[in-house]
Amino acid sequence: MFKFIDGLPQDVLAIEATGKVTHDDYKSTLIPKAEAMMGKGPIKMLYVVGKEFTGFEVGALWDDGAFGLRHWHDFSHIAVVTDLAWLRVMVGMLKPFFHGDVRLFSLAELPTARRWITDSKRVSR
Repeated sequence: MFKFIDGLPQDVLAIEATGKVTHDDYKSTLIPKAEAMMGKGPIKMLYVVGKEFTGFEVGALWDDGAFGLRHWHDFSHIAVVTDLAWLRVMVGMLKPFFHGDVRLFSLAELPTARRWITDSKRVSR
């Protein structure tokens, strides 16, 4: 499931993945919120995958890929915060294909990630 993280600027979509992330989590939670925010222009994303995360349903992985492809120009900055080695490797491999600036942070670096995503300036392309 996704939990929204409060206390960040209006142009930052901040979420934490906990438990198992499902197709319904994307369809009813993440996608509607992100698309509403994108209606005002490119957004930044803080994506935390912490210790309570247990995995993705196959449908959720499909949704993540399809959503990312459809909106790859709509993210100016993405901060991924996780200690999961497989996810860090995946993000590292896909990072060159993202339109915006993507940075990886460990869970211990969450305050640094919050500062980076908050202080990052939009770059028009």
